[in-house]
Amino acid sequence: MESRASDELAGELLTLYGQIRRTTLAGKVDDVTASQSAALGRLIRDGATTTAELARAEGVRPQSMGATVQALVDLGLATRDPDPEDGRRTIVSATDAGHAAREDSHRSRTRLLAERLAALDPDDRATVARSIAILGPVVEP
Repeated sequence: MESRASDELAGELLTLYGQIRRTTLAGKVDDVTASQSAALGRLIRDGATTTAELARAEGVRPQSMGATVQALVDLGLATRDPDPEDGRRTIVSATDAGHAAREDSHRSRTRLLAERLAALDPDDRATVARSIAILGPVVEP
């Protein structure tokens, strides 16, 4: 088998990532956008933080993250509370409803991919599992 260049593999992997993301987003049943879901996921994984810190972590402008956070607050998925150490700042936290919504979304997306993986030949599923194990370190910081 011919070995492909790293840049070609990287491009193919990014394309596949986009296709997987679009596939799982197409089956979603909630009103949460992809950017809102990403911000909510970060709040759940990393804990409460400021909008500016959340923007930095997500690689977006603070103004954009402010709108995203406001939408999460409006949906009841996050709260803004005064920072006890600095009254000029607010701390954004995921609510119980936010945790539940994120879990429901994850379960739905997992079910969709599981159904598609189940249709693969067992040897191909084993190859997918091996590929995941190999690619894990590629995306670790």
